Order: sequence, then C-alpha cells, then structure tokens
Amino acid sequence: MTRLGHWMLRLGLGAVALGLVAALVLGLALTGSLPRTSGRIEVTTGGALPVDDPQRPGSSTTWGGLSGPIDIIRDRYAIPTIRAANDRDAAFALGVVHAQDRLWQMEGMRRLGAGRMAELLGPRALPIDRFMRTLGLHALAAETYRRMPADERAVMEAYCAGVNQIIGAKWTIPPPEFLMLLARPEPWRPVDSLVWGRLMGLWLSADWQEELVRAALAKSLSPERLKSLWPAFGRSDVAARPAAAPLSGEAALALLAAFPKALAPTLASNAWAVGGGKTASGQPLLASDPHLGFQAPIQWYLARLETPERTLTGATFPGVPLTVIGTNERVAWGLTTTHSDTMDLFVERVVDADHYLTENGPEPWLRRTETLAVRGAPSETLEVRASRHGPVISDVLPAASADLGHAALGEGEALTLAATALRPDDQTALALRALNRAGTADEVRKAARGFQSPQQNLIYATAEGAIGRLSPGLTPLRAGGPGLLPQTGWTSTSRWTGYIPFEDLPAESDPASGFVYNTNSAIVGEDYPHYLIDAWPGEDRAARLARLLAYRDDHGPRDMALYQLDTVSHALETLLPRLLDFPAALRPAGSAVARAHALLADPGWSFDMGAHRTEPLIATAWLVAVNRLLFAPAMGPAFAAWERLDPAVLHRALDGAGSWCDPAADAEGLTGCDRLKARALDEALSGLVESLGGADPFTVTWGEVHRAHFRHPLFRYLPALAKLTTLETATGGDDFTLSRGSWGGDRTDPFAHVHGAGLRAVIDFATIAAPGFILATGQSGHPLSPHYRDMVDLWRRGALITVDGADPSGGHLILEPVGDR
Repeated sequence: MTRLGHWMLRLGLGAVALGLVAALVLGLALTGSLPRTSGRIEVTTGGALPVDDPQRPGSSTTWGGLSGPIDIIRDRYAIPTIRAANDRDAAFALGVVHAQDRLWQMEGMRRLGAGRMAELLGPRALPIDRFMRTLGLHALAAETYRRMPADERAVMEAYCAGVNQIIGAKWTIPPPEFLMLLARPEPWRPVDSLVWGRLMGLWLSADWQEELVRAALAKSLSPERLKSLWPAFGRSDVAARPAAAPLSGEAALALLAAFPKALAPTLASNAWAVGGGKTASGQPLLASDPHLGFQAPIQWYLARLETPERTLTGATFPGVPLTVIGTNERVAWGLTTTHSDTMDLFVERVVDADHYLTENGPEPWLRRTETLAVRGAPSETLEVRASRHGPVISDVLPAASADLGHAALGEGEALTLAATALRPDDQTALALRALNRAGTADEVRKAARGFQSPQQNLIYATAEGAIGRLSPGLTPLRAGGPGLLPQTGWTSTSRWTGYIPFEDLPAESDPASGFVYNTNSAIVGEDYPHYLIDAWPGEDRAARLARLLAYRDDHGPRDMALYQLDTVSHALETLLPRLLDFPAALRPAGSAVARAHALLADPGWSFDMGAHRTEPLIATAWLVAVNRLLFAPAMGPAFAAWERLDPAVLHRALDGAGSWCDPAADAEGLTGCDRLKARALDEALSGLVESLGGADPFTVTWGEVHRAHFRHPLFRYLPALAKLTTLETATGGDDFTLSRGSWGGDRTDPFAHVHGAGLRAVIDFATIAAPGFILATGQSGHPLSPHYRDMVDLWRRGALITVDGADPSGGHLILEPVGDR
C-alpha cells in the first residue's frame, strides 16, 4: 500500500472513530435528557423568581420554598401521583413533572404566544411572530397576572419555581429539541403559563376566518344561495348586508391566504353526564373527550394531585398549573366548545398616518413598538397600531396574494380584530382554579361566572348526584345584529354594546331525561333571545349520542367508553338514502357505479365507519365529489377557502335550496341532480383508483387509508427523524361520528386522520377514587422514552388507565426542602 493509501486509511479510521465517539456523546446526551423518576432532589427554599409585571419591567418576586417533602410516584405509564402538604407545594411538583416530560412542548407554547419563534427558528418564523406581537397576547397575560389575588399568584409562582427547578439544575440535560437547536430554555415565568388561555381563546373561536370566507362569497352568490350556506343570511336584519359589506370577495380571499396556519381554528369535543337514575350503580357517570389536532406528544398530560384538602385527578396542559378536565372526587367535569361568535373583523377608514375615522370624527391610533429578535439575522422593529375595536392585523398580513394577483385592502383601509380573548381583564384562569376546588353544583355555577374566553360548555356531575350543563363565557351583544361579515369601523351600527348576562346564558340541570350532553351541538332553541352562532356543527354526533343514552337505564363506565368509540355515522344514515336515490339508468349493470351503489345500499352495513370496512372509503369519496360538483362551479376560487363537508348544507342543497343542482327532469326523465349524483360517484371511484395507485377500491378498508398520524412538531420536518418520531395507527370514524375521525391529509394521503380525541376520560362516582383516562400517544415528549408511544394501542382499542396512585412501578421521586444555600 502506498504512503497516500496508508494516510487515507488512517484518516478514514480516525473519522470512523470520531464518528463513533460523537454518536456515543450524542446518545449519552439524549438518554441523559430523560427524566429522573426515582431518588431525591434537594430543593432550596427562597430565591428570586422572574415575573412579567407590566408596571415593573424586569421585575422579580421571592418564592417562599416548600412546606415539606413532596412524593412523586409514577405508575407504569409514567402518570405521576403527587402527594404534597398544600396546593402551592402540589403546583411546584406539577411544574417539576411537566418540565421533566414536556419541556419542549411548553417552550413552543410560550414562544408562540409571545411571538418569539424566530429567535429559535430564524426568519421563516417571522410572519407568525409579527402576527402574535400585533395581537399582544403576552402583554395581556402579564396584565392577567398583575390582577391576580396574592394567594393565586403564590400558586402560580410555585409552579414556575418547579419548572425552573428542572431547567436550572446542574444535572439536567435539555430535551433533544434544544440540543438540536443549540439552545437552552429560559426560566419559566407566570406569564408563560397564562398565555395558554389567550391562545385557546383564539384556537377555539373560528369566526374571524369564517367572516372572511363569507365575505369571499357574499357578493358573487345570490341571496338564496347565501342563505342555503348560512341560514342567518335569511334573517331580515342581515339579508341586505352582503351588498353593503366593506370588503370585496377578492380582498377577503387574499387575507385568508395570508392568515397564519398556526392559528387555524381547532373546534370539536364530546362530553356528557348521566344521572344515577340511568346507571347500574345508582351513581352519576361523566365522560369527556376533547378533540384537537393530532401531534406527538398529544397536548394533554395526566396527573393526580393529592393534598389534605382535595385530590385532583385528570388532564392538565403542560405549562399550566390547572386540572382542565377531571375530578376532585366531589365534582367531575368535562368541556366542549360552544362555537359562539366571539370575534368580529372591522374595516377601518384611515384618515392619515396618525388617525382613523369614527362616527365622531378622527381618533388617534393606539401605538406601540415591538422588537423581534431573529436567529441568524438582524432584529426587526414592528410598529403596532390599534383602533377602539382592536389591533390592526392587516399591517402584518401580506398586502397581496401572489396566487390571486391583487391587493387585499385599499390604500385608505385597515383591518382590525375585536375578540373577547383580547380583553385585558380576563380572569378565566381563576375560574378554572375555582372549578378545581368546587364541591357542589352551586359552587360549579359560582366558578363558571368567572369564565370569559373561550366560551365553553361545562358538563358536570357531583357526588351528591347532580348533573348539569353550563355555557359560561363572554359573548358580545351587537348593535346591528349578527356579525356575519367584516363590518364598517367608522360607524356605530355594528359596535359591541355589552355581553350576554350570565343569567341569560344557556344552562340545564338535572333534566327529566336523566342525562346532559354536548357535542358542539345546539345549546339553545330558536326562541333564544340572543344571537350565539349561525349554525351548530355537532348535530349528527348529538343525535347519535342522545339515542345511545336514552336506550337504557343501567349504563356503566364500560358503556361510556364504548360510546366514545362509536363509529356509526348519523350523517350518512340521513344523507346516503338521498344520494342513492337516482335512476338505474345512470348505473348500468356491471359498472363500478352500480357495484358501489349496491354496496352502499346494503342494509347490513348500518352506516358503520369502522376501520375494517370498505364502505366508508367509497361513501366518503362520494360525499367529497358531490360537494365539489354542487358548489365549486359557482364559488370559483373561493371554493377552496369554503370547502367543508356540512351535512345540513348538503341536505338543503339536495332539497333544492339555492338551486345548486337542477331538480327539473329532462326528456329522459333524469334531473340535473340525478346526473350530478351519478357523475360524482363515478368520479369518486376513478379518483380512488388513482390515489390508491391502481388498487381496486372495493378491496381497500377504511383503516388502510384512514390512519391517525401523530407527528412531532419539530422533527416532522426532518426526513431522517420524521419516520422515527411519527406514530400511526388505523382508525375508524369520520367527522360526524362520536369517535371523531376528522381527516384532511395532503394529495398523497387525503384521508389521513388528523383531528380527534387525543384524550378520553370516564369518571364513575361509584368508584370515584379510581377514574379512567387515556392519551392518544403517551406521557412523555422525549422520542427515546418508552412513554412517548406506550398508550397508542390502548387508545386505539378504547382502553382506559385507572389513575388512582396505587401503582408505584414507574418510580418514586422525593422533592426535599433543604434550606437556603
């Protein structure tokens, strides 16, 4: 071998050795970032805790330390039971376990809420940062903290101290996401926890984008067609509004295209309670399964907190010292979203650089300056304006859409957002704290008075046997009636005049039926005097659930879990007979259309959207095709913005409302609607063959294409890591089944299950100390942890984990106060 060859060999071996050493170091770093779950951690008393007081920039407070030792006992799924002397100590320990298992999730939440993503991710994150800084959620959260009573601030501060115990410990190695980005987390502050409520107020309110969708269609569709899509357009007080709307359809489309995807609404849930008169035990049962977009780990984290005053068991949100859904053994509660209209967009008329127009003449903009740090690039200065209605969001949305080729707003216009989530006095966190402590139905109602945003349906049951439903939260009263479209900001005709009084909000207690429920379904009848929403999106799930709950008087906890897994589609039960009703002449014998028609008409199917069946795939593809053929031609470019499968809209269209298809028969006795149904089925089958790579769609089950995807928020964008960190499983259901199977993948995976019940809870007051819960992924956010994925199969099968603190197999950690050092 030549000298060069020897040198190359030695260099190669050296590179291999260095690579092995680097891999070993990386492996040790990654495994070293797994949480410590046994032994002792010494906690020093006292110490400064940074806070964000808007009246004292850069201020800090002194955290008083622990009252005594705290036990953290984890079960085989790493669900912690925290045993502490009081609520403050329990909050500290909850901060510890949240930081141990979900620190990156917490980091993402606080940076999104504060508009500081670009500090980690660089210029590509600037659009969302600009938008969030304009909304000012971080400053609003700081104001919430400032207004909190001292005892509540103490609990919040103890939680932050627990998080910082992990962040600041010398032996702590940050989670792999921080290692990859060469970053370390900053100390946790109370405002970081409180910004979560502001984010939820935006995520769980869809109307700001729906107003733009309506505006995109309002001037191009007839009044009859608008009414068929949104019945409120048929009201006398809003029928003439589309013509006077200040925003053009083209401008609305451009603004929609520019809205940050990270703030896309995510709106659905189920919750119900059954009174003792309809249960086998004679004690109430409560079930709750909130629906959010899927990710790994799922947004929820299970924990049990035991103190001498109470035992709280349920679902927490990492970063927040509250039990959001669960039980304190005297009360159990679940939540769903009302979908009430709590937002409005206003088009403001700009007078000059410093003023905008009102009915009383020019008014000065409220202004502030924000500085955005950007990784790998110079900092950016952002000038934020606000009118009396709210922040100017058009300043941080692109002025034009490259795809559409036109300006979004005119030279003298600005778009502002009014939202209950942007009130500086929001104290919803205190209301949730009061709910955590409630012991009776009266105390639940008292706690609910403090809810402001987002408005929720609160389903509850008590140890005394009461069940009920409340819908607390602020919903605007408007001078001009429903805010269906962006309004003129320079008049008073659409101003908010107040909020629906708490006493007038929908409520129900101990009904004669023996059960209460909500599936994002109607909470009021047509005679309700106030406007809440144009149409309720969960009526098909509600119809199915009411049927199941009324069917028997001996419900048990296993029945509740089975109902959460129910995949019978009430929507298809009512829609498909209408779709199948077209003449045999349009389905020639032996054709694929005839074969599909026969398959879907077979009564043995029973409209079950089970993962093991083939009918759901063909039925869903047919609905998509019918929807497109009905509405896309008339909607044009706006169809992509509007597109949704809405059974109520389809029913009205097939009934002839809006004349979306021609009901008149031709010389052959065939209507335009008949031909549309047959054409849609033919196109659906052809499209399936193409998307399935030539496979016969009659041999493919729903579960083969309808798979739940749980993707890591960061690693999903790195091909080498995406496959290792993505969790998948075949699932049933659709958007209208109790087992929510909302799909919406890309062109290569159009039916991927992307939204549903990431958490399920069943709470039985007959065994109240041992409630059942399950997550869709696992407790840990660390991809190398066995608890990153150990609940997926249990979740798929509908199993529940008893969270009673009796299983110590996951480790016993003691937090030991040791005095000042």
